Amino acid sequence: MHSSKRLDETLSPLYDLHMIYKMCQGNENQVLKLIEIFIRQVSKGIKEIKSAYSQNDLPRIKRAIHYTKPSLTYYGTFELEKRLFQIETLVDKKKATNNLYFKISRLETLTNEVIDKMKWDFSLTNK
Repeated sequence: MHSSKRLDETLSPLYDLHMIYKMCQGNENQVLKLIEIFIRQVSKGIKEIKSAYSQNDLPRIKRAIHYTKPSLTYYGTFELEKRLFQIETLVDKKKATNNLYFKISRLETLTNEVIDKMKWDFSLTNK
């Protein structure tokens, strides 16, 4: 399985693992290890973004975004990338507003959706 479509096919897939499979030369065990690492890293990054927002610490939000963003491309999570970019743009404008809170909440929801789908697709439900 290389990609995961959403119920609404007009939206982009939640993730696309073509690049991961290519990097792992199709080794399913290695792919699973990388998915587990992705889940841990992205979960940690989102928690850090939320924590930083609760303390109105915009530089910390920026650091958490930079921690989280690099791996998203490899996993084809383009919607997550897009949302992180939107948050980063608001942070760069130094705007800790309700809009920023809303975008972080939407990012968290989408992240959970991606992670849940990966866990389901790869039978990682106990992770």
